[in-house]
Amino acid sequence: MSQSLNAESEMYVGVDTYEASLVVGYGGIENPLLGAEHFSSIFLPHFAYYGDRWYVDDFSLGYSLYQDKSIYIDLVATFNEDGFFFELDGVDKLFTTSLIRDIPRPNKPQPSEQTAIKRNLSYESGVAFGYAAKDWGIELTTLHDVSGVHNSFENKLIAYHIQSLYDGAFTLEIGATYKDRDLIAYYYRLKPHETVTKTQHDLPNEHAINYHIKLEYQYPINQRYHLMFSISNTWIDRDLSDTAMFDRARYVSGFTGILIKF
Repeated sequence: MSQSLNAESEMYVGVDTYEASLVVGYGGIENPLLGAEHFSSIFLPHFAYYGDRWYVDDFSLGYSLYQDKSIYIDLVATFNEDGFFFELDGVDKLFTTSLIRDIPRPNKPQPSEQTAIKRNLSYESGVAFGYAAKDWGIELTTLHDVSGVHNSFENKLIAYHIQSLYDGAFTLEIGATYKDRDLIAYYYRLKPHETVTKTQHDLPNEHAINYHIKLEYQYPINQRYHLMFSISNTWIDRDLSDTAMFDRARYVSGFTGILIKF
């Protein structure tokens, strides 16, 4: 099964076990879409259950096809993150009037003043291939839309390293996500009724590759309470971030607080 990346001592999860925790503190995610509100919260809940082969990790599902001491192959299913940008609070008020920049680039579509941009959240499934050593690992996941929203795919590659630091666990993760053209066209291409010209504007690229780096640190106060800090920075594909839907080339997410294990 895909292993938890939170702490070296938690890399291998026993059969028929569950994890339930709540982080109380502050955190959220920046929304890179123009005119959209950022999301923040003082709570970060987590629940996971690991059976003999099936497992649930928050909204993700998995089934272990093969696993030995280091290598695993899983069937996985999870939400696509692009859809969350349109579902977060405030995004329904995203009018394309806010997409107009002071100095727009040549041929950049001018949005309509009346139409709100709506996109649906999609659910994807696929296969994860991973290798987990004592303090590092690598995983490649290929996912395809099974919810009928955009009928396209994305591939994710991550590598991580876990290091003991001041009696706590420090995790460094780097990764890249390849999104195919149909996926980015569905979420980020302006449709005819969403533009002043009433014509569809194609994207300048055939695909998109986003890169990210994540840092996380957990320090145990006792068996139940931990100090937790996590921050992730994602760089949006340059050609994609330069289209009318975005006002930034990267976005940050993270959370810090007290982690309570149940």
